[in-house]
Amino acid sequence: MSGKPTEEKTKNSEAIFLGDFWFNIKSSTLFAMDRRPIPLRHQSALVLTELAKTPGETVSKDRLVSAVWGATFVTDDSLVQCIKDIRKAISDDDRKIIRTVPRMGYRLDANQPAALPANLTPSVLVEKIQCTGNSQVALDFAEDFEDKLILVLAPRTGVRIFTKASSQLPADYIVQGRVSVSGDRVNLLLSLSEVQSRGVFYAESFKINIFGIDQLAEDVARKISSVLRISVITHDGEKYANIADERLDFQQLMAKAHYFYSRITVPDTAVGRATTQVAVKISPDNPKALALLAHSATQMHPLVKIDTSESETDWAMSLADKAISLGPSSGFAFRTRANLRLWLLGDHKGCRADCARALAINPNFYLTHLTLATSEILTGAYAAGIDRIDSFVCLTTIDQQYPYFQSLVGLAWLLAGDDGASIIFAREAHERSPRTSWHAMVYAAAAADDPSITKTEEFREMINGLELPLRHFRSIPFADINSVEILEARLKAVGVAE
Repeated sequence: MSGKPTEEKTKNSEAIFLGDFWFNIKSSTLFAMDRRPIPLRHQSALVLTELAKTPGETVSKDRLVSAVWGATFVTDDSLVQCIKDIRKAISDDDRKIIRTVPRMGYRLDANQPAALPANLTPSVLVEKIQCTGNSQVALDFAEDFEDKLILVLAPRTGVRIFTKASSQLPADYIVQGRVSVSGDRVNLLLSLSEVQSRGVFYAESFKINIFGIDQLAEDVARKISSVLRISVITHDGEKYANIADERLDFQQLMAKAHYFYSRITVPDTAVGRATTQVAVKISPDNPKALALLAHSATQMHPLVKIDTSESETDWAMSLADKAISLGPSSGFAFRTRANLRLWLLGDHKGCRADCARALAINPNFYLTHLTLATSEILTGAYAAGIDRIDSFVCLTTIDQQYPYFQSLVGLAWLLAGDDGASIIFAREAHERSPRTSWHAMVYAAAAADDPSITKTEEFREMINGLELPLRHFRSIPFADINSVEILEARLKAVGVAE
């Protein structure tokens, strides 16, 4: 046996360290320290699993062959090849981790038991805010703003904030800013970069009175938090996209599901739903997983034509009810049920009640505000819905749902009687997602009275390419049928057939 201790807690651990890697025994999956999965052939992963069950102890060749291949006859070469695969994957060039025991078998000398790493929240490095020019006013503002921004960001969940003075650890994201001051007006150019791959992926300019520094810090912190949350949901699970669900643990399954949901297509939603079902099997009492599975029933509303059956509605509602019962402090669970009540039941009162409970848990949860704004717009409270989206939903072009936000605002302006504003928002939604018929329909209705748009060849091609029926608006839970009739009349006027 090795001279390293082989305590009982090591043998019973679900994961162990292997040099600069760690291995999840339960899922037979090898990872780098940053949770990046390391590919292993199926048989090699099973060999490593058998060795990892009793680290520090010699496992005979017969036992390894029996555990991996069963009654199938294989030569020693198959086992030797698996050992070579494992050693190569964990950079065990000197054979100090996977040891050969002559004439007996192999022994795994693990470093120590490993606690399964949690999905760490993103680490954000806030760099020193720079100044354009050398005015003392600008220098003082930049220094003061940086301090206030850190104070506002620090207590927010979902991000870990560092400065160069506070940490030498590598960050996932970097916040950079540049300030210029002219009179009593301040212009802040803000950018977010991802260190590993994407570089700068978000930039925005903020303009404010020089005395509004506290409000500016709040606005910027809210935008940074929202952009990072969207970035993590959209990209964090991409590294698991091509890995079979059975090879992933619960957290990886959830990340993968979020990634596919964020792509907002019918096929990707189906993949996200299937992956979430596997996660629920692993953790059947996890409220977030249950709510995410229920969410799949409304993921594509109202972008495509969906005839949700009564059994599908009952299934989704029962999942949401269970998620709330198991997680009464889960804002996501309440928001999910609110969305189900809105789109599947047309129950605006129940939707708003659940939104209120979700916002009591997390007042800034933008998805809850989006659901509530949708209900407000569909019940005729257009100004309230538009203001809520502008104030809380945090419009940003890195969000795949951005075109939907724009078309929803365009729809609100149209029904409120402002065709000009409606065209601006609906056109942008259509231009950003030209293949989505929902955005095209909203734009067509918005532009119905503007011949400079409707007489163009481009507009006619858009109308001819619509995949949604004229009566699609009747599947939307409008509180007043007159709204539907107005929209249908405008679509008929520009040539949309029944």
